[in-house]
Amino acid sequence: MTASLSFLSHPRGPLSSIESRAYEFAVLGNRIDADCPPPEVGISRSDWAHACESLLRRRLLSRADDGGLTAVHPEIALSILNAPLSDEIRQREEAMATNGRVIQSISRRLAQLAEDGRQRDGVRVVRGEQALRDEIDAAILRCTTEIHSLRPGGLRSQDHFSASATSASSIFERGLRCQFLYHHTARSNLGLVARAKAVAEHGGGIRTTAASFERLVIFDRRLAFIPVDAPAAADRGAAVISDELVVEYLYRTFVHLWANAVPLELPEDQMDEVSLDTRMAILRLMSAGLKDEAIANRLGMALRTCRRHISSILKGLNVSSRFQAGIKIAQLGILTDEVIDSEQSGRTDISPLW
Repeated sequence: MTASLSFLSHPRGPLSSIESRAYEFAVLGNRIDADCPPPEVGISRSDWAHACESLLRRRLLSRADDGGLTAVHPEIALSILNAPLSDEIRQREEAMATNGRVIQSISRRLAQLAEDGRQRDGVRVVRGEQALRDEIDAAILRCTTEIHSLRPGGLRSQDHFSASATSASSIFERGLRCQFLYHHTARSNLGLVARAKAVAEHGGGIRTTAASFERLVIFDRRLAFIPVDAPAAADRGAAVISDELVVEYLYRTFVHLWANAVPLELPEDQMDEVSLDTRMAILRLMSAGLKDEAIANRLGMALRTCRRHISSILKGLNVSSRFQAGIKIAQLGILTDEVIDSEQSGRTDISPLW
């Protein structure tokens, strides 16, 4: 250790061009004088003196009793020049190893807490756009088989609660099987067709439904993400769920919705069924008392599109108001067999979160 520390007082870094020429001149068997540069090297007296002094400090030159300077062998010179760098590399490697031991110890402790059931029973709440994106990216990297996702709102260019572009592209590069479920209104997005082809290539699929739902992502049927805040919250968050029973329940919910959904690629003559499903969903929510904004949020459509559907429904019923529509619906028994979720009927904050 003492020997390596001695280099700290010596110049470090590569030799300058003048130092290299002076050292080369000495290595080739020439005895040199720091005060008198040889004419053939073409170096000024001051530059020559400075180069010789630096080479002496680097210990690449040694001074004889008569004051003349001789060079050490190049192999020894290389060891001398690289010794400080080798020390620095070794110190950095030791620091990296120490950091690794510390983090591994914390990771083991975290795993132990999870095994002991002390991590909020398999539920963590993550807040903040970047923190949630990092969590989802990590989940994608750990995912090995399949992803199931409820995606209200369709494809959006600005999605604060989503994977990074790199992680999203890696889903298809790694051949993960995906099933994505959107609202019927997402069919108007041209990008969805292109995505459907990429998903189908790996055994997955995309379907749409008129049912209302909030965001859900499940990785390998072992880890799930669900929203925990209303869309107006300043610091949106998600619950990261690893509890096996809860994740399995969420997966069964997805399977139920998926089974009753419509494949994205439908023959033209079946598209009327999609439009009818959408309008029936709007009718159910209108009957439950939800306003236009809440209905649009529940079904993941633009407010203008929602109002266009409502106007068409009122026209079809030959009425001019929601109140009249309610009476007409009851008289016709259109929703007699429909089950209205009374618990949610008074809420107006149901909408896609992420």
